[in-house]
Amino acid sequence: MLAGRVVDAFGDPVMNARILIETRTSETTTRGVASTDTDDRGEYRVARLPAGDYLVAMLRQQAMMLAQGPRTPEFTYYPGSTTSAADAEVIHLDDAEEREAVDFVVAIAPPPISPVMAMRMQQAVAARQRPAVGSSIVRGRVTTPGGTGVAHAHVFVRSGADPLQTRAGRSDAEGRFEFRDVAAGRFVVEAAKPGFAPVTSEGGGVVVAGLVVDSRDVTVAEGETRDAIELHLARFGAIGGRVTTEDREPVEGATIQVLQLRYVAGRRRLVAAPSMARSTDDLGRYRIYGIAPGQYVVSATVAGARAADAPGFAPSYYPATADPAGAQFVSVSIAEDLDGIDIALARARTASITGRVIGADTQPANPGSLTLLSSVRAASPVSMSIGARMKGDGAFEFPNVPPGQYVIRADRGRRQPSVEGEFGTLPVVVDGADVKDLVVPTSAGSSVSGRFVFTSRDPSKLPRSSAFELRPLAVDPDLAPQNVATAAIHDDWTFAMSGLNGPRRLQLTHVAPGWALEEILVRGVDVTDRALSFGRREQSLAGVEIRLTDRVTALKGTVVDDGGRTAAGAALIVFATDRSRWYPMSRYVARTATDDDGAFSVIGLPFGSYYAAALAKLPVTGDDWQDPAFLETLVPRATSVTVSESETRPVRLTARN
Repeated sequence: MLAGRVVDAFGDPVMNARILIETRTSETTTRGVASTDTDDRGEYRVARLPAGDYLVAMLRQQAMMLAQGPRTPEFTYYPGSTTSAADAEVIHLDDAEEREAVDFVVAIAPPPISPVMAMRMQQAVAARQRPAVGSSIVRGRVTTPGGTGVAHAHVFVRSGADPLQTRAGRSDAEGRFEFRDVAAGRFVVEAAKPGFAPVTSEGGGVVVAGLVVDSRDVTVAEGETRDAIELHLARFGAIGGRVTTEDREPVEGATIQVLQLRYVAGRRRLVAAPSMARSTDDLGRYRIYGIAPGQYVVSATVAGARAADAPGFAPSYYPATADPAGAQFVSVSIAEDLDGIDIALARARTASITGRVIGADTQPANPGSLTLLSSVRAASPVSMSIGARMKGDGAFEFPNVPPGQYVIRADRGRRQPSVEGEFGTLPVVVDGADVKDLVVPTSAGSSVSGRFVFTSRDPSKLPRSSAFELRPLAVDPDLAPQNVATAAIHDDWTFAMSGLNGPRRLQLTHVAPGWALEEILVRGVDVTDRALSFGRREQSLAGVEIRLTDRVTALKGTVVDDGGRTAAGAALIVFATDRSRWYPMSRYVARTATDDDGAFSVIGLPFGSYYAAALAKLPVTGDDWQDPAFLETLVPRATSVTVSESETRPVRLTARN
């Protein structure tokens, strides 16, 4: 075993550095035998190496990403003073020997300037533009929620108007920073550090060159000193533990994920959180980092690529259950390092699924993608996805599948934005017995074509066709591909798309400013917001009319807090009083935020009756605000409003906590 740590010259850990273990094949050549990445503590471990002589090489991937100009991957060999394998130190391992402290100290990473900003700066230099020099000072401090200074954080004073005025620096050991000779103007002051995120960020935030930044808008007058600028960063949380069998034997190579309840495809599901999945080491240990505050379910699985090596183990959930309903939630606070989350794998009667894919021409076919997915109709809240083992001539196998309700999805992918490839699905139920000789047929799908029609007070002023986006959104995710088509809209306002399978809802997902959807007609019948069936050639639609109007509704108003003061940044949700309109991506449900004056505007809602609710802070993330269960909790505090044609409705709301 070889283990060590990678830190920079400040002593800060270097995350996600690639570690490569090599052996010499000649005096000038080497061969890689194992690789891994460092964790958030800069640590790595490579086990199960045969006795022999090894070289250890390290590539700092983040430094490679942030460096400006041409980049060539260049490994540094232990002990860190050479990039030549010929000069590297040889580490000899005897049988069962464990060698630790194979450490690297790397140079300080360059400032993480975004590629767009770097390009703009290069263009300014090429044009011989010189930065303005002023007499102002910008200073402040980067701290944690507890007030402790964040040392060695990247800090920027960035000007959107003049890229040459962008300044980069680092906070000192107490988190303080200062920039002198700043020209007068408007700036954004930003701070970032690997492994940290803004205190207000729940897994989101603005990302610059791979780092999540906290920022403040600052206006500086000539000769002014702007101090006491506070930027707040908190270390991401981490979860660690061990995975064992029921006999307490460590399980190597198990995949660990943290899951969160999210509103997906019209229901609450346990889906993977933004943090990356990790594998257990030879001791069964794992560590998942980059976790935002929240509640999680931790899962361990040996399904998928390693299924044949460990049959009979079901996906298991902390602490030791195969039933996700019996999982124990793990709560992670800001910057919390939670260890001891140990999982005992549960035994289950797993099965294999075998069969063949048949193309639209009735011949055996190998689709571009063949996956086994948890059905949205499954009782289990966990959304699983397992890839197939293809055997040629369309034959496939899904090994080691736990009991459950699934859908086999065969998808060739989109050939172009407006054309979906051949697609087919087949439902299957697994109860512990092997499922054999299935046939998954694929279809070339249906086509939809038609024309955009405008009802305008001034027919000479029409928008550009590129300002619209028409998509056939899936009504039943079990019966449609994950990436649906986008209609090709031509300059003469005709459109077309093809390859559609499953029930869809035609929807304008982008509309030009000043325009709104009036109705969608198929042979004179209004099908706006209706589910349409596709899949067979005879289900194709021609002559579809997408009718638009420049008589656009506007719901405007202000939001105040309980004290009657304007509520800047409050969340506003407007949703139809008709609960049948509360489906995913409904145009009858909208969200916005108030500006600095507490004002808001929601443009283009269809005519009808709505609820409007304001919240000081949105208590959910992602698309959870569209969850009908969440919308229902807003009804008692909401204000009823009516939206009608060409009418601006002023509304005054109070934001509640």
